Amino acid sequence: MVYSYPQNSLYVVQRKGFSMKCYLGIDSGGTKTKFLLVDENGHKLAESNQSASHYLQVGYDGLKSVLQAGLQDCLNQSACTKESIHHIFASVAGYGDIEDDSEHIIQAVNEVFYPIRTTIGNDVENAYAGGLVDKTGIVLIAGTGSIGLGLDNDGNSLRCGGWHHIFGGDEGSGYWIGCKLIQEFTMQSDGRSNKTQLYSHIKTKFNFVNDSDILKLTVVDWDFDRTKVAALSREVSVLAHQNDPASLRILNEAAFELSRIIIAIKNQLNFSSTVLASYQGGVFKSGDPVLIPLKEILIKHNIELIPPFSSPDIGSVILAFKYAHTPLTETILRNLKA
Repeated sequence: MVYSYPQNSLYVVQRKGFSMKCYLGIDSGGTKTKFLLVDENGHKLAESNQSASHYLQVGYDGLKSVLQAGLQDCLNQSACTKESIHHIFASVAGYGDIEDDSEHIIQAVNEVFYPIRTTIGNDVENAYAGGLVDKTGIVLIAGTGSIGLGLDNDGNSLRCGGWHHIFGGDEGSGYWIGCKLIQEFTMQSDGRSNKTQLYSHIKTKFNFVNDSDILKLTVVDWDFDRTKVAALSREVSVLAHQNDPASLRILNEAAFELSRIIIAIKNQLNFSSTVLASYQGGVFKSGDPVLIPLKEILIKHNIELIPPFSSPDIGSVILAFKYAHTPLTETILRNLKA
């Protein structure tokens, strides 16, 4: 789902004696928000990293505050002014999920960026563009949450997953992995599972005196904050690379859950041959412990898992060019990836 609001004027910035259009891509999410400003040839002019901007976490005023801070930071770093940005693509986490809320998101974004021509989309859309650019296929996102988007040969699209973490959704995500770590620690603590390195590592990492301290940390101190729980997935990754059997099992289970998202999309869309699938998100920083089992499952379903073209913030820039109806040349793509 995409929303655009028009602008009658075409703005350009005068820089070093020539006219240049600027494009701004924004990748917002539940952990951080990244801004990338480029020129008409795809050369980076500025980038900015800001805090989480999911409106369900920070509210609409919080969303506006993050967008304003990132925009201003990019302008401060470059020769651009607000009036010189030709097009913005803003991926906004949660946009399109709840219809009534989307109207408030549009208003918040408009208040910050007007009169710049801006296209608003869900954060899965720029992840897809960063993963496969304009190819048909499927892109899987597994960061704090998890979701997939597929585009088939007939132009049909389908989203799968992303059903919120509160009731067990976002399977295979960083939050899901973090919950699995907590569950595994408690089961090792009371003897339902054999103790592995995971148990001692977590006790040492968080200076637990008693095993029940994990409840104080996660429930009382963190209030089961989604971002903080998701950050525990990094510990699982570290332990998996040290061949901890419990951590390897958790990531193997995550791979299985993530494969179900891709396979479900493939089965409901029309692909004429081997389906290309790519991925985005922090879960895949774990590397082989999650990617190898995922590839092994997918190949049995005639799905080839390939590395992403680039990151979601570059995907947002790609979409800024697209919605500005500016052709994406090989030169632009090469410069974006540089």
